[in-house]
Amino acid sequence: MPVNFQEIQRQVKEMGQQAPQRAKKLRERRQQAELLLNDWSGCLEELIQRVEKAVSHNNSLRCAVPVEEELTFSNFARPIQGAMVLLAADGSQINPSRHDPVEFGVINIGAIRMIPGQAEPPREITRSTLLYQDALYSEAGPLTEEIVALRRDLNERKMLAELAAKEKLPVVALTDGPMELFGEPKENREFRKSLQEYLQALRDLAELHVSAGGYVDKPRADLVVRLLELVTLAEEDLSQAGKRRPLEGVTDEDLFCQLLKPGERSAVFAIQSTSSRDFSGPLALHFFFLNVGRPDHPYVARVEVPKWVVQNPELLNLIHATLVTQCLQMGNRPYPYALHRAHEVALVSFAEKAELQDMIAVELLQQGVKAGQKSNKQVHKDQSGTRTRYK
Repeated sequence: MPVNFQEIQRQVKEMGQQAPQRAKKLRERRQQAELLLNDWSGCLEELIQRVEKAVSHNNSLRCAVPVEEELTFSNFARPIQGAMVLLAADGSQINPSRHDPVEFGVINIGAIRMIPGQAEPPREITRSTLLYQDALYSEAGPLTEEIVALRRDLNERKMLAELAAKEKLPVVALTDGPMELFGEPKENREFRKSLQEYLQALRDLAELHVSAGGYVDKPRADLVVRLLELVTLAEEDLSQAGKRRPLEGVTDEDLFCQLLKPGERSAVFAIQSTSSRDFSGPLALHFFFLNVGRPDHPYVARVEVPKWVVQNPELLNLIHATLVTQCLQMGNRPYPYALHRAHEVALVSFAEKAELQDMIAVELLQQGVKAGQKSNKQVHKDQSGTRTRYK
C-alpha cells in the first residue's frame, strides 16, 4: 500500500510548528555545553574522579574520559617522514533467508593495500566465506543477521592483522565505523567467542606496532557531552548519571565542529562503557575528533584508536596525517579514499547472489540432491524490488 501522504502531511505540519521552539532549546543547550567545555577544559583529575564515582553508581554508564590533553586541545599533524603502507578493509554480507530456493549466506571482505605517494598502484584483496549447511547454525540456533554482521566485523580485523604481518614498512590499518564490537546479548556464547577472536586480532596488530583505527563518518554520539553532564550534577546526585540529561540533543560534533580548524584533531579521550573490561590494557579504546572539512564548511569525523596507538606519538600522528591526506583526495565530500575503495571491492550484487544460488543448485543436482524453491512471498517481493546490491 502506498504511503498515506495526507496523514504524513498532517504530521509534518505538526513537526514544523514545533521546530522553532525545539531549535531554540537546542541552541541554548549547545551554548551551555560549550561553556562547560571551556570552563572544565583543564580540570582533568576532577573530571576523571567524577566519572569513577558515577560508574560506582551506574556501571553501564557510557561517556568520554579525559586522558592527558585539555578538553579544548587541538593540533595539526606533522608531515609523514618516509614511506608507509595503508591498509583498509570493509565487508558486506548476504544474510541467509529461508525464502530462497537454497538457503545460504556469504561474508565478503574487501581490502585495499597502497603506499601513498608512490607510483605503485593500489592492490585489491577479496576474501569470501560461504555459509551453508552446518555453518548456517550457531550454538543458539539459526544464524541471525546480527551474528553474520558480527562475523563480518571480526573477519575485517583478522584480515588486516594478516596483511599487516607481511609488511616491512610502518602500517596504518583502517576500518569503517567504531572499533568497539557490538552484539546483544553480550553474554551470548557466539558473541563472546567472536569477541575473543576479535581481541586477539587487535593484540596481533599491537605486537606489529600498527597504527590501527576506525573512522566514524558523521558521528552522532554524545560521549563528551555525557561527560560534561556529570559536572551539572551535585556529588550526592551522581547516582543519576546517564539518567538526567540536561544537554540531551547536543552531540559531540556540535562542540568540535567550531573548535577545530581543517586538518586539526581534538584531545584524545578514553571510552567508558560496559565493554571497557574486555578492551583493556593496550587494547583500551580511545577516540579523537578530526576536522576533515574546509574553512567555510567544517566536517568532523570521530576516529577510534586503541591505547597502544595513543601511547605512541608517532603512531598517533601517522593515522592523523594519513586520514587528512586521504580525505583531501575525495574533494568536497571528504572521506578516506582507501575506505571508499575497500567498500567498492566488498560490495556483493544481487546478480552475484543469483549466480551463487545457481552454482549451489547445480552442484546439488550433480550430487543427486534437488534444490528447494523460492517462497511465494519472495517471488512477489522480487517482482517489485529495486535494490541491486548487498551492503
